[in-house]
Amino acid sequence: MGANASAMSGEPNGPMKPKLEDIPESCMALVLSYLDPPEIAKLARINRAFRAAASADFIWVPNLPSNYPFILSKLPDQGLITMGKKDIYARLCRPNSFDGGTKEFWIDKRTGGVYLSISSKAMAITGIDDRRYWNHIQTEESRFQTIAYLQQIWWLEVSGDIEFQFPAGTYSLFFRLQLGRVGKRLGRRVSNSDNVHGWDIKPVQFQLSTLDGQHAVSRSMLDNFGNWVHYHVGDFVVEDPNASTKIKYSLTQIDCTHTKGGLCVDSVLICPTSLDIDFQSEGMDHLKMETCIDFLQCLEADMSLNILSCLDDPEDLVRASAVSRFWRHFVIANGLTKQLCLKMYPQLSNIVSIVKMNDGTIRSADYESNDDMEWKILERDHKVYASLLQALTKSNLSPMDCIENAIWVSSTDNYPDESVVNTLNPKNRFIRRASYWSSTGQNDPDVPETLMYKLRDGIWLVTEIDIQPFEAFFQPGKPIYSAKYVRFRISHPKSPREIESNLKHFPVQKPSDDMFRWTYTSPEFPMTQENCLQPFKLPEPVLCIGGYLQIELLGRVQRQEMDGLFYICVCRVRVLGRSLYPAFDVDILKPHGNFLLKYIPEALSSVLKSFSSDEIPHMRQLEDKMKWERVNLLKNLLREIQHGPNNPIDWGDEDDEELDEVLIL
Repeated sequence: MGANASAMSGEPNGPMKPKLEDIPESCMALVLSYLDPPEIAKLARINRAFRAAASADFIWVPNLPSNYPFILSKLPDQGLITMGKKDIYARLCRPNSFDGGTKEFWIDKRTGGVYLSISSKAMAITGIDDRRYWNHIQTEESRFQTIAYLQQIWWLEVSGDIEFQFPAGTYSLFFRLQLGRVGKRLGRRVSNSDNVHGWDIKPVQFQLSTLDGQHAVSRSMLDNFGNWVHYHVGDFVVEDPNASTKIKYSLTQIDCTHTKGGLCVDSVLICPTSLDIDFQSEGMDHLKMETCIDFLQCLEADMSLNILSCLDDPEDLVRASAVSRFWRHFVIANGLTKQLCLKMYPQLSNIVSIVKMNDGTIRSADYESNDDMEWKILERDHKVYASLLQALTKSNLSPMDCIENAIWVSSTDNYPDESVVNTLNPKNRFIRRASYWSSTGQNDPDVPETLMYKLRDGIWLVTEIDIQPFEAFFQPGKPIYSAKYVRFRISHPKSPREIESNLKHFPVQKPSDDMFRWTYTSPEFPMTQENCLQPFKLPEPVLCIGGYLQIELLGRVQRQEMDGLFYICVCRVRVLGRSLYPAFDVDILKPHGNFLLKYIPEALSSVLKSFSSDEIPHMRQLEDKMKWERVNLLKNLLREIQHGPNNPIDWGDEDDEELDEVLIL
């Protein structure tokens, strides 16, 4: 970003550090082929390189069921067979209905196991056509949106069969049943037990059989009122995945000594036996998967740290921390968000303390151990630095002038008439006289000039610096005294106290370079000999914290006719930047210049939104404050011009108001 290597090494075109995207796509795909599909999908969210690698067909073929061509043939859209294997896998993970919507199949997202659900409408139910015995009821608690409800009957018999091509393995069959009719009252789920009877006398018998001779029988008392229960019928084995398996199943209670009623029959579920299944009462099927080893846990800590340290995009790091709880814990514990923030913006290395406003102080008395308190601090720092990176990279605030005042210039021809303070005036005339800064004259056109400005306090992202050369309209030919090239340097002081003591009065001697930490040096920009505000956009936004700007004007192009010397004259300097206030602010701690970072989470959204500064009250206040400070500075300069620094004049109220209006314009 703006404070990258060019600021530190002066080699903007130096060798680039290898990034994670530089790994060949085939290598990434090979690594991904050893992972489960959910882990592949999570890693594909990290960046484009992983996303492209995760689309390779050879990764997804082993995860698809061996009979997926037969499964696809059950779907009405026959064009799926030509799609990529990743898209086929994603489609099969969703419920797919067939046989007129009375059956559905899907595959497990992690294992690729095939699941089959059969609606009660696809079963043969004794007396189903007689409404005295059975009714079909609409409900949201069934994946088929309808169930069969038993009013009352002597002879209960529900049976069905299915012929389907399953992958090799062992499968279990379940009936999904419920006692009592469920409805809604005032938006809440309620169960009606008025018609439930006859189930506490004898158990219900379940059976299944296959065409190759497999058979299973089980019995169970129905006693779980108001909740959907999956009753295990039995298991069967599929040995030949290329052959269809025909299964018959039934539910019976044919003791005619008593009636039965109040039973809801929803569906039959067939699924792989290898999974530990936890069926919830709400009617949705939740599968308990065996604990899987996370990808990072397979690697050494140093290797994992090196991999994640290659992520140069803040969004990639945030996505990585969202892959799993282990990944998030790893990112937080190793301070990777902070490391990335300091790598992109070295100026932030001076932050020694963080205060999260409206969040209270982290005190040891609030935690059972020091480890708990340290983790809380790490978690807070992770959130703050992640939000700071988001604000620095995603801020859409309208840029505004962030110069506070002019503090030094390498030479001035006629002080204070041609003071560098004049460059802060947006007009090229000031109280009926030209407003500009002029260097001293030189015989050598290569002699440079330097202007130095103090920038506003707080955290700013400087994006553009504008300079307007002065057109001497009072000289013959109206010459324009521009420079050939311009270069910018940005810094912050090593010792704020020492800087303040040296910059109390203007003009001052040149501040020593040793007093500053120079964090950015721009390339040289060509300057045109035109009377306009010339914009110089920085290659990347540059972070400034209570910083100082040095403008180096390189080379002279205009010789003054009356003395034959070369001059550089500037009438306007403007530095455009975006402030992170009010979400972020800093206090500079004296005497060493370290930073206390203050963060207000509630204000982050205002920094990220795109708006004009007039739409936000605090931005209007900041602009008003800057405007009146500029007015007072120019008024003081005018006093010195007219009466000298030792003879200040007393402005009357009327004169003062009139002057303010002129200066504001």
